[in-house]
Amino acid sequence: MLHNVGRRFIWFLIGSTIFATFIGYALFKAGLISFPDTPNSHKTLNNKDHNRNRRVGKIRVI
Repeated sequence: MLHNVGRRFIWFLIGSTIFATFIGYALFKAGLISFPDTPNSHKTLNNKDHNRNRRVGKIRVI
């Protein structure tokens, strides 16, 4: 009997995780929730493109 309860509990955890994921995805796509995004200033620091290490006189502009 205890084995049956454990199996049901595991299936309950799996089902509730799938259900919560689906609800969260639907709310995210509807625009009702959002996750914190990286600010644009951090994106440019992490991006290794054009004039990041440009030298102006003796001072390096980062």
